[in-house]
Amino acid sequence: MKHSTTDTPVLGELEIQVLEALWVNGEMSAKDMHELINRERNASANSVQSAMERLFRKGLLSRSKSSHRYLYNAKVSKSDLLGNLINDLVTRFQADSVSSAAAILNAAEQIDDDSLDLLEAEIQRRREERNQ
Repeated sequence: MKHSTTDTPVLGELEIQVLEALWVNGEMSAKDMHELINRERNASANSVQSAMERLFRKGLLSRSKSSHRYLYNAKVSKSDLLGNLINDLVTRFQADSVSSAAAILNAAEQIDDDSLDLLEAEIQRRREERNQ
């Protein structure tokens, strides 16, 4: 799911934690999410349910009714959401292509060699695709 620059929502820490859990575990109820999150941080069941509902309203989660509860699932992949957030930042700072490339290179210093290899291969693939 691609968002335009102005559509990428602001996310709170609990919302990010919910998304991370859904990306790893797949579909979950609010009760199951609360049990999972409560292992790492002290959050009330209402707070977790509210975070999931906010993410649903922001268009980042889907939900389906199962008996007396909703089951939630991520509608956006982690890579798409991260890409949209990065694009939003670049646009908000009105960064030129040199500044944008420099920011990407600075971020790349934090990733491992395997990820750099993937990035290099993807850049090459996109260049080839553009030249066809």
